[in-house]
Amino acid sequence: MFSKIKKFLIFIGIFLALFVVGLLAGVTIYSFIKVPNVESLENYAPPEATQIFDRNGKLITTLYDSENRVVVPLKDIPNNLRDAVIAVEDSRFYSEVGFDPIGIMRAFIADIMHRKEVEGGSTLTQQLVKNIYLTPQQTIMRKLVELVISIRVDLTLSKDKILGLYLNEIYLGHGTNGVQAASKYYFNKDVKNLNLAESAMLAGLISAPEYYSPVRNFKLAKERQKIVLNRMVDVGYITKAQANEAYNQPIDIVHSNTRWGGIAPYFVDHILQEMAKKYGYNEVYTGGLKIYTTLDYNMQEEADKMVKDYVKKYSYLHVSEGALVAIDPQNGEIRAYVGGTSYEKSQFDRVIMAERQPGSSFKPFVYLTALEQGLGPNTTLSDTPVTYQTPEGPWSPQNYERTFMGNIPMWEALMLSRNVPSVKLLDMVGVENAIKTARKAGIKSHLNANLALALGASDVNLLEMTSAYGVFANRGIRVEPIFITKVVDRNGKVLEENKPIPQRVFEEKYISVLDGMLTNVILHGTGMAANIGRPAAGKTGTTDDFRNAWFMGFTPNMVCGVWVGNDDNSPMNGVVGGFIPAEIWAGFMKYALTGTPVAYFPKSSESIGSSNGNEVSVWICSGSDKLATDKCPNPILKSFPKDSVPTEYDSRYPGTPYVPTEEKRKENTVGKTKNSNENSQPTTIPKHEGNSIIVLPQR
Repeated sequence: MFSKIKKFLIFIGIFLALFVVGLLAGVTIYSFIKVPNVESLENYAPPEATQIFDRNGKLITTLYDSENRVVVPLKDIPNNLRDAVIAVEDSRFYSEVGFDPIGIMRAFIADIMHRKEVEGGSTLTQQLVKNIYLTPQQTIMRKLVELVISIRVDLTLSKDKILGLYLNEIYLGHGTNGVQAASKYYFNKDVKNLNLAESAMLAGLISAPEYYSPVRNFKLAKERQKIVLNRMVDVGYITKAQANEAYNQPIDIVHSNTRWGGIAPYFVDHILQEMAKKYGYNEVYTGGLKIYTTLDYNMQEEADKMVKDYVKKYSYLHVSEGALVAIDPQNGEIRAYVGGTSYEKSQFDRVIMAERQPGSSFKPFVYLTALEQGLGPNTTLSDTPVTYQTPEGPWSPQNYERTFMGNIPMWEALMLSRNVPSVKLLDMVGVENAIKTARKAGIKSHLNANLALALGASDVNLLEMTSAYGVFANRGIRVEPIFITKVVDRNGKVLEENKPIPQRVFEEKYISVLDGMLTNVILHGTGMAANIGRPAAGKTGTTDDFRNAWFMGFTPNMVCGVWVGNDDNSPMNGVVGGFIPAEIWAGFMKYALTGTPVAYFPKSSESIGSSNGNEVSVWICSGSDKLATDKCPNPILKSFPKDSVPTEYDSRYPGTPYVPTEEKRKENTVGKTKNSNENSQPTTIPKHEGNSIIVLPQR
């Protein structure tokens, strides 16, 4: 009887052994079918977020599909974080071969005692295999396949390679994958800059990221951090004193959510569309591209704030939207880009998508055409009633105030934004010629070939207008707007580089005179609200019924365009270009130019155009007939014959060229009312040194 039982047990034992061997063989074969090439992990490239940086390398945002991941090499992951992860997740990582029998047994006993799964026995390698190759399905077959593949991986790859893959693969909560993305999310710093306290808290998230998230429950996160630190002490990575010091160290949870839709969302949106056309959406969202842009993070923040604050402040005037774009005119690089007050409420980009009539801000193209045809700033224009016969019937253009000034020089007509003489000037130089001028400057939208063009009656967008004004700022040289300077793939290969291609489109002598005329718009014309205390030029624009208000302005090193209005094109309540847009422009430009040396517009060495006057007015220092400096105690505006204009500065007061201040202008406008609306009246014209000298007839 005993012999039969013994034989039976032997049979059962052999059967079970063969079964186990067969099962393992089957699992092994299945694992090879499931994962035919473990060696491919050497070059494994997981889905990786695309990063967008500003011009100084500061992260603007990330673009990703389902996994927000930025892969970093193991050398950039601090030892404290590596040690923390190994201590709390797999302390025998460097001695095991894919799996940990002791850990599995410990977990099995704990599960039996609690009658449920309370502890995992998976190694880092097993977790990596599960994440890359398998599903989270809890079955015996899946676990056996995981074990076999883990052994294969451990025998194929180095421990450092496995650890690097693991740390870039793991999910750490709030849509972040890998330690770099998580470090940016929770602490707003690169993973290489994490200290021991932060490393322990990050490592503590692995077992239950959403549960231990310091964003959701900082107290639980601290408790978990303490467990990690104690495990590091037990394993021998740190001392008890170091653990206590790290635990008591304050941690600043910044919760920096860099997902698309953060700063400069309209700018990012435009980049996304352009990149997707070139590389495809899949590559943009999962390819780990690094896109280096021209945007200035700090300028962008200020621009966003200015537009939002002013639109909110004047909402009672039925102003609901605004837009701003700022460009470096010398290289075409966009520094700030505000497509609206709230991307969350509306993704409609008012910099590019909105086409609106620019009003009088279009006039400089007409006046530049006149300068190129030989007219001068003192050419007399007639500000008197006129009627034109058009296909639609008689048309009588009107000035803003419905008044007329008679004969006035060209510079004054532009400075005060007089409509009637501007229309007459367009008629004189030719509509098609003015359109050609606008095209050379960079206006690409359709322009209606009629005299109403002088009043900005054709729709344009803010980007093309701002870029065109950049030609005025850059001495007649055009540079196409640039959004991106460089795109690099995940392996560091440069996919594209964009550099400015300057093209001279206007002679500098004409631009110099035009800049002088547009400088006077800010000093004494319709754009006085845009005075920023340094040489600047610009033009206001207001359309019928106050539906659109623009201010386009520039210095030699920055051009900025501002628009305010309503998406439904409904009228605002009396808002003109010299009001809200000019104030937004001035506020932004003061910030953007902080710390930048004052730059002057270069003057032309050639005189152009005809003149009805024979005198030139310049600022001199009282008591002499020499040009005033900023140290001169009492500069005055004085007229001289054209052939004897002073060229030397008063040596009694060494300094920089005198630039009129607001106080000085007030002294020269006693008894005369000035405002920032389109109906501002002229006075004497103070000049910036370096601008074209404008002959001022005595009126």
